[in-house]
Amino acid sequence: MSAEAATEINAIDMGQLLLFLADHGFAAQVGSWVSAETPNQPLTGQQLLTVLDEQELQVVASEAGMSVLEYAEQLARELPEAANAVTPDGELPEDEEFRQHAVNFDKQ
Repeated sequence: MSAEAATEINAIDMGQLLLFLADHGFAAQVGSWVSAETPNQPLTGQQLLTVLDEQELQVVASEAGMSVLEYAEQLARELPEAANAVTPDGELPEDEEFRQHAVNFDKQ
């Protein structure tokens, strides 16, 4: 599986991830990503590893040919833009609209 395919995530999963991160200490960052008026606050791979299941990340990182830290760092770099893509009006779309969106993380 390519790194691109291994880092594909749909909009519903993205919404769940954003809510999870907000609930686990990163509300300021998530809030900045969905707000059109606030500059995006950064998040690091190390920070992600403090709240995400490392064993689950190991599976997708391995499929992408990356270490867990490399994968987490890539995810951290791309989350703000991905959040912007699924929250065009500064909030998560309604379920039906949400299902129509898809976000694809491209390996940089």
